[in-house]
Amino acid sequence: EMILMEPPHSRHQEVLLELGHFVSDHVKRHQLGKVWCEIGVELMERLGYGPDIVYLSAEHLDRHDVEKGRITGAPDLVVEILSRHSRGRDSVRKFKNYFAAGVPWYWIVDPMELIIEEYRAAVEGYLRTASVNAREIFRPGLFPGLEINLEELL
Repeated sequence: EMILMEPPHSRHQEVLLELGHFVSDHVKRHQLGKVWCEIGVELMERLGYGPDIVYLSAEHLDRHDVEKGRITGAPDLVVEILSRHSRGRDSVRKFKNYFAAGVPWYWIVDPMELIIEEYRAAVEGYLRTASVNAREIFRPGLFPGLEINLEELL
């Protein structure tokens, strides 16, 4: 008997679609690089993930292997949208692995509460640089001038 992973909640998918589109739109408009949803990322040998949203800056686009259709090395930003099953994984194990692999920016999004937490890599680990609730505007450190209001986006 095959055990399938339960597909993500509809709310998770809505947040993924709208946030991904919004960030991608900004990145395209300002020619900052490229954004993907659920693309394979090979962080280190034998350690790979398929993060919800991934951003590669223009100067790191060589990390995208067009042949394989995946990224090798650290993206500039990884966004994980929490689901019931991934909460611990995203905030503990992936947290450590993304940091170890050199991912400079990490956002964790709670799709039910519409909370966005932004982390920036520092010498001692990830430092939380923003924690934004629904109805508040998130201004990412990585994208000056960008304002994200998740509640409005949805």
